[in-house]
Amino acid sequence: MGVHSHIWDEAAAKRLLHEGREQSEDASFLDRTIGPKKQVIVDLGCGPGFYASKLKKFASVLYCIDSSKAMISVARKRIRSKTVRFLEEDTSRISLPNASVDIVFMANSFHDMDREKAAGEIKRILKPEGKIIVVDWKKGEGLDGNGHRGPPESLRMSESEYLEWFSGFKIKDRFKPGADHFGMVLAR
Repeated sequence: MGVHSHIWDEAAAKRLLHEGREQSEDASFLDRTIGPKKQVIVDLGCGPGFYASKLKKFASVLYCIDSSKAMISVARKRIRSKTVRFLEEDTSRISLPNASVDIVFMANSFHDMDREKAAGEIKRILKPEGKIIVVDWKKGEGLDGNGHRGPPESLRMSESEYLEWFSGFKIKDRFKPGADHFGMVLAR
């Protein structure tokens, strides 16, 4: 699968941080899916930091990783914390050590990555008991295509497609972050 190309600039960051996003993507699932223990978390494809701003309270260290300099710049300006690290790098070559991460979080981003390489890197950096938390656009839901909400239908993924990329993982929990999205927790 190829990487879907977008222009990731500050205008795109503003669109991703629109006021209605707080209502359309409810992040309250984080309390249940992460829990009270501080953990090493990666926000993979963090964009301008919409979820990172919420994830930081759960993290002993939060790595915000994105290949876009503009997105990392916006996220860095929005999120000020000694426990947050910003890494501008491609998800096909993550600079973190093997088995060093408790949680990899991905929201609306896996379709923009080189899925094969990103999946390999996620498996590599996760601790054996680590988990993947996914928020993504439902297939056949919401608007897509010509400048509307979400990626084109052809790029949207189902739960079963995620399980194909993350063989050896099972769905441990499901949640509903919004009408147009699905959410799940994957673990080995």
